Amino acid sequence: MTPSIFACAAGEGFAEIDIAMGWGSVENARAALEKHWDTFVTESDFRWLASIGINTVRLPIGYWNLGPDFCKGTAFESVSEVYRESWSRVLRAVNLAGVYGLGVLIDLHGAVGSQNGQDHSGVSDGQASLWADEENKQKTIDVLVFLTKQFVRVNNVVGIELLNEPHYVDELEMFCECYVDFIERSPTQPLGQMIEPLMQFELLTPKQQGFRCIFTMGST
Repeated sequence: MTPSIFACAAGEGFAEIDIAMGWGSVENARAALEKHWDTFVTESDFRWLASIGINTVRLPIGYWNLGPDFCKGTAFESVSEVYRESWSRVLRAVNLAGVYGLGVLIDLHGAVGSQNGQDHSGVSDGQASLWADEENKQKTIDVLVFLTKQFVRVNNVVGIELLNEPHYVDELEMFCECYVDFIERSPTQPLGQMIEPLMQFELLTPKQQGFRCIFTMGST
């Protein structure tokens, strides 16, 4: 976390939503975040990681990072323009990692409504509203399908972490299975023929309250 990015945050002042709603205006918040994205991690970081033998990095993103269209009907809708140039930064990070031979695990760190109510999922109200809202679940599936379609042919993307540290609720495994089922039945050059779904359930400690669901992509 970089304290300076929260200097003018709104509300509780410790989550992404507070930054986007702070800084006095949408344009100011966008400028602050874009400066952060462009300076916090740079090409020299990827070069250094490769030089010390690292072969893969994890790239955490929120659904809002996909751009304004994916913010519609969510808590970020009113500040969606903050993220109009966010997706290009995600692609740049993936491409720079590839230049230095680094694989990338795309990590959906913030799902629509939040998968765990933690500030790192983008919210500051403490609510994990993904699970009780069918619309939130469908929007999150749409995000994951978009990510899959975007990266299925990108050689250095090694997988997609479907959810980061979600609450272990009854709906969780069914949610992951619904995503895999959609991919396997996709009519688009069928994705099911282009990738091998491999669900890995990484159990976490009780304090972390959940597990990670990782979808590994590989040529068939």
